[in-house]
Amino acid sequence: AAAWRATAAVGWRRRVAGLVTGFSEGLQAIRTWHDLFSVVAVSAVHWGLVTCIYYWIGRSFGGRLAELGLADALLVLAFTMAGSTVQLPGVGGGSQVASFLAYTVIFGVDKEPAAAVSIVIWLITFAGATVLGIPLLIKEGWSMGELRRLAHAEAEAEKRGDHIPVPREAPKRVRRAMHADGGDAPR
Repeated sequence: AAAWRATAAVGWRRRVAGLVTGFSEGLQAIRTWHDLFSVVAVSAVHWGLVTCIYYWIGRSFGGRLAELGLADALLVLAFTMAGSTVQLPGVGGGSQVASFLAYTVIFGVDKEPAAAVSIVIWLITFAGATVLGIPLLIKEGWSMGELRRLAHAEAEAEKRGDHIPVPREAPKRVRRAMHADGGDAPR
């Protein structure tokens, strides 16, 4: 039992070290105060707009949901983000469940409108980004298979307590196409 606990502790520490390393690598992109200000400003605008979307969707449903304010929408957003870290078999993402629980338990919204608003929020915020992201993925020369391979390599590295660097180049077929027509960048 002691050996198992020691192995589990090392595994846990490796995962945390991998997360910290990945976060640190991401911060390498911020090189100047202007970069930092830009990142903070864009993030603030982004999350402010997402909070407004949660607020407006609730208002559009009427009833108890229309009575909730911006601070309430922000709390539901926080629950949704926490829930999005969990994938539930047969149900889908934990984000819908978390927002449903926030609406019903914290704000006393009836179950049917809470379920409906949770699904609409998911469709607009999560699924909408996916639908718009797929054409951009293709335009950049990536495929779902390449993303799966990258995710698998990252998962394997994470098991070892390691982290793989994010590829800085487009996939090989995009580079080949760029060099074939003499260009330096994808079109």
